[in-house]
Amino acid sequence: MRTGMPLDRSRIVEAAALLVDEQGLEGFTLAKLATRLGIRSQSIYAHVDGLDSLRRELALLSLDDLARRLGRAAMGRTGRNALQALAEAHAGFAAERFGLYSCSLRRPDGDDELAHRINDVTLPWHAVLTSFGLRPSEIIHYHRALWAAIHGFVTLRHQGLMTRAASPDRSFSLMIEVFADALEGRRNFPIEGGHS
Repeated sequence: MRTGMPLDRSRIVEAAALLVDEQGLEGFTLAKLATRLGIRSQSIYAHVDGLDSLRRELALLSLDDLARRLGRAAMGRTGRNALQALAEAHAGFAAERFGLYSCSLRRPDGDDELAHRINDVTLPWHAVLTSFGLRPSEIIHYHRALWAAIHGFVTLRHQGLMTRAASPDRSFSLMIEVFADALEGRRNFPIEGGHS
């Protein structure tokens, strides 16, 4: 992949992102990245502090991309329409770049920058859930449920486990419609106490 351009941190992260998209995050190593870049593994350490540091950079990149997509999807929309748009944007990112998407699943563990990027991803969801009239304590629970459902769906689909003839796209839309129905009629589904 040598192009004559000087190697820098951004080029390394970009190459790493493409590599995890192609081969998955689980088997990602600095040695594979070095081979892709046409350099020795040791040369990467001049720009990143090691594999975990690079995975953190990939998490930041992934969260930035996802936050942008969600922000665009939510713009000017509320309620059921906004919920469907956000869900489709989230699923679309996972479908296009599952490796990079997988990098976003990282605990902040005291990393303020990472926590800030995670918050950027949650803000569009919170805005849309607020448009349904939810209280802050309810938003946390519904956001968790939606996130778990969407992540589970896109992961199962990526792994090729949705093998029946019915359209997975229709199944996904139906899942979000069920959530929208619950949100619109949430007085029939009370969340006791609102505690985490």
